[in-house]
Amino acid sequence: MNFDRIYLTGFMGSGKSSVAPRLARGLGYTSLDLDEAVVQATGLSIPALFDLYGEERFRQEEREALLATGGQTGLVVSLGGGVIAREDNLDWLLGHGTLVYLRGTPQFLASRLAQSRRNRPMLFDEHGEQLEDAALRTRVEQLLAQRAARYERAHFTVDIDGRDIRQVAAYIRRLLVQQGGPGRR
Repeated sequence: MNFDRIYLTGFMGSGKSSVAPRLARGLGYTSLDLDEAVVQATGLSIPALFDLYGEERFRQEEREALLATGGQTGLVVSLGGGVIAREDNLDWLLGHGTLVYLRGTPQFLASRLAQSRRNRPMLFDEHGEQLEDAALRTRVEQLLAQRAARYERAHFTVDIDGRDIRQVAAYIRRLLVQQGGPGRR
Protein backbone atom coordinates (compact mmCIF):
# COMPACT_ATOMS: atom_id res chain seq x y z
CA MET A 1 0.00 0.00 0.00
CA ASN A 2 1.24 3.48 -0.89
CA PHE A 3 1.35 5.77 2.16
CA ASP A 4 3.00 8.73 0.37
CA ARG A 5 -0.40 10.35 0.02
CA ILE A 6 -3.46 9.83 2.22
CA TYR A 7 -6.70 10.82 0.50
CA LEU A 8 -9.85 11.45 2.56
CA THR A 9 -13.12 10.90 0.74
CA GLY A 10 -16.70 11.01 1.88
CA PHE A 11 -19.90 12.90 1.43
CA MET A 12 -20.27 16.64 2.01
CA GLY A 13 -20.28 17.33 5.72
CA SER A 14 -18.31 14.21 6.65
CA GLY A 15 -15.51 16.36 8.07
CA LYS A 16 -12.79 15.75 5.50
CA SER A 17 -11.57 19.36 5.53
CA SER A 18 -11.42 19.39 9.33
CA VAL A 19 -9.87 15.94 9.78
CA ALA A 20 -7.16 16.38 7.11
CA PRO A 21 -5.05 19.05 8.88
CA ARG A 22 -5.30 17.25 12.23
CA LEU A 23 -4.32 13.92 10.68
CA ALA A 24 -1.49 15.58 8.73
CA ARG A 25 -0.06 17.10 11.93
CA GLY A 26 -0.19 13.71 13.65
CA LEU A 27 1.67 12.08 10.75
CA GLY A 28 4.15 14.90 10.13
CA TYR A 29 2.56 15.39 6.70
CA THR A 30 1.27 18.45 4.85
CA SER A 31 -2.48 18.99 4.48
CA LEU A 32 -4.16 20.02 1.22
CA ASP A 33 -7.84 20.74 0.57
CA LEU A 34 -8.56 19.89 -3.07
CA ASP A 35 -11.44 22.39 -3.29
CA GLU A 36 -9.08 25.14 -2.11
CA ALA A 37 -6.56 24.06 -4.76
CA VAL A 38 -9.29 24.46 -7.41
CA VAL A 39 -10.17 27.92 -6.06
CA GLN A 40 -6.50 28.96 -6.20
CA ALA A 41 -6.05 27.59 -9.72
CA THR A 42 -9.18 29.22 -11.17
CA GLY A 43 -9.47 32.35 -9.05
CA LEU A 44 -13.16 31.51 -8.57
CA SER A 45 -15.09 30.17 -5.60
CA ILE A 46 -16.66 26.75 -6.10
CA PRO A 47 -20.19 28.22 -6.30
CA ALA A 48 -19.00 30.84 -8.83
CA LEU A 49 -17.30 28.14 -10.92
CA PHE A 50 -20.56 26.12 -10.91
CA ASP A 51 -22.64 29.20 -11.78
CA LEU A 52 -20.40 30.46 -14.57
CA TYR A 53 -19.22 27.23 -16.18
CA GLY A 54 -21.26 24.35 -14.76
CA GLU A 55 -20.44 21.15 -12.94
CA GLU A 56 -18.51 19.56 -15.81
CA ARG A 57 -15.95 22.38 -15.87
CA PHE A 58 -15.63 22.17 -12.09
CA ARG A 59 -14.99 18.42 -12.36
CA GLN A 60 -12.27 19.04 -14.98
CA GLU A 61 -10.53 21.57 -12.73
CA GLU A 62 -10.89 19.19 -9.80
CA ARG A 63 -9.26 16.37 -11.80
CA GLU A 64 -6.29 18.57 -12.75
CA ALA A 65 -5.80 19.53 -9.10
CA LEU A 66 -6.01 15.85 -8.10
CA LEU A 67 -3.42 14.72 -10.64
CA ALA A 68 -1.08 17.48 -9.44
CA THR A 69 -0.95 15.82 -6.00
CA GLY A 70 0.66 12.74 -7.54
CA GLY A 71 4.08 14.38 -7.62
CA GLN A 72 4.07 15.12 -3.88
CA THR A 73 4.77 12.94 -0.86
CA GLY A 74 3.90 13.28 2.80
CA LEU A 75 0.48 14.66 1.95
CA VAL A 76 -3.02 14.31 3.43
CA VAL A 77 -5.59 15.46 0.87
CA SER A 78 -9.18 16.34 1.64
CA LEU A 79 -11.16 15.48 -1.49
CA GLY A 80 -14.41 17.05 -2.57
CA GLY A 81 -17.37 14.73 -1.99
CA GLY A 82 -17.85 14.08 -5.71
CA VAL A 83 -14.25 13.38 -6.79
CA ILE A 84 -14.92 9.65 -6.75
CA ALA A 85 -17.98 10.07 -8.97
CA ARG A 86 -15.56 9.78 -11.90
CA GLU A 87 -14.28 6.24 -12.33
CA ASP A 88 -10.94 7.46 -13.67
CA ASN A 89 -10.43 9.55 -10.51
CA LEU A 90 -11.23 6.61 -8.26
CA ASP A 91 -8.89 4.27 -10.13
CA TRP A 92 -6.12 6.88 -9.96
CA LEU A 93 -6.64 7.42 -6.22
CA LEU A 94 -6.51 3.70 -5.46
CA GLY A 95 -3.21 3.41 -7.32
CA HIS A 96 -1.48 6.57 -6.08
CA GLY A 97 -2.12 6.64 -2.36
CA THR A 98 -4.23 5.37 0.49
CA LEU A 99 -7.91 6.20 0.19
CA VAL A 100 -9.91 6.55 3.42
CA TYR A 101 -13.71 6.84 3.31
CA LEU A 102 -15.32 8.86 6.10
CA ARG A 103 -18.75 7.20 6.18
CA GLY A 104 -21.76 8.81 7.78
CA THR A 105 -25.43 7.88 7.75
CA PRO A 106 -27.73 10.10 5.67
CA GLN A 107 -29.41 11.37 8.85
CA PHE A 108 -26.10 12.32 10.47
CA LEU A 109 -24.80 14.01 7.32
CA ALA A 110 -28.06 15.91 6.68
CA SER A 111 -28.00 17.15 10.26
CA ARG A 112 -24.43 18.42 9.86
CA LEU A 113 -25.18 19.99 6.50
CA ALA A 114 -28.26 21.77 7.86
CA GLN A 115 -26.01 23.46 10.44
CA SER A 116 -23.25 24.31 7.95
CA ARG A 117 -22.83 27.81 6.63
CA ARG A 118 -20.95 26.66 3.54
CA ASN A 119 -22.44 27.27 0.13
CA ARG A 120 -22.89 23.83 -1.48
CA PRO A 121 -24.25 23.99 -5.04
CA MET A 122 -25.16 20.28 -5.10
CA LEU A 123 -27.65 20.95 -2.28
CA PHE A 124 -29.67 23.67 -4.01
CA ASP A 125 -33.17 23.23 -5.39
CA GLU A 126 -34.19 24.19 -8.92
CA HIS A 127 -34.65 27.81 -7.78
CA GLY A 128 -31.14 28.11 -6.38
CA GLU A 129 -32.30 27.89 -2.77
CA GLN A 130 -30.55 25.76 -0.16
CA LEU A 131 -32.52 22.58 0.55
CA GLU A 132 -33.81 22.08 4.09
CA ASP A 133 -35.30 19.39 6.32
CA ALA A 134 -36.88 16.45 4.44
CA ALA A 135 -35.77 17.76 1.03
CA LEU A 136 -32.17 18.01 2.22
CA ARG A 137 -32.29 14.51 3.72
CA THR A 138 -33.75 13.14 0.47
CA ARG A 139 -31.03 14.78 -1.65
CA VAL A 140 -28.32 13.42 0.67
CA GLU A 141 -29.83 9.93 0.42
CA GLN A 142 -30.01 10.16 -3.39
CA LEU A 143 -26.42 11.35 -3.82
CA LEU A 144 -25.10 8.84 -1.31
CA ALA A 145 -26.91 6.02 -3.11
CA GLN A 146 -25.30 7.09 -6.39
CA ARG A 147 -21.81 7.17 -4.87
CA ALA A 148 -21.96 4.39 -2.24
CA ALA A 149 -20.39 1.63 -4.35
CA ARG A 150 -17.46 3.89 -5.24
CA TYR A 151 -16.93 5.13 -1.70
CA GLU A 152 -16.89 1.52 -0.49
CA ARG A 153 -13.92 0.74 -2.75
CA ALA A 154 -11.65 2.84 -0.51
CA HIS A 155 -8.76 1.08 1.22
CA PHE A 156 -10.29 1.91 4.61
CA THR A 157 -13.74 2.94 5.84
CA VAL A 158 -14.17 4.93 9.04
CA ASP A 159 -17.64 5.42 10.53
CA ILE A 160 -18.01 9.01 11.70
CA ASP A 161 -21.46 9.14 13.32
CA GLY A 162 -21.06 10.42 16.87
CA ARG A 163 -17.28 10.95 16.54
CA ASP A 164 -15.57 14.34 16.60
CA ILE A 165 -12.65 15.27 14.34
CA ARG A 166 -10.02 14.37 16.96
CA GLN A 167 -11.46 10.88 17.32
CA VAL A 168 -11.69 10.36 13.57
CA ALA A 169 -8.11 11.55 12.96
CA ALA A 170 -6.77 9.38 15.79
CA TYR A 171 -8.65 6.35 14.48
CA ILE A 172 -7.25 6.82 10.96
CA ARG A 173 -3.76 7.20 12.35
CA ARG A 174 -4.12 3.92 14.26
CA LEU A 175 -5.38 2.18 11.11
CA LEU A 176 -2.36 3.40 9.15
CA VAL A 177 0.06 2.29 11.87
CA GLN A 178 -1.55 -1.16 11.97
CA GLN A 179 -0.93 -1.47 8.23
CA GLY A 180 2.75 -0.47 8.56
CA GLY A 181 2.16 3.09 7.45
CA PRO A 182 3.19 6.45 8.88
CA GLY A 183 2.47 7.63 12.37
CA ARG A 184 4.37 5.03 14.37
CA ARG A 185 5.68 6.53 17.60
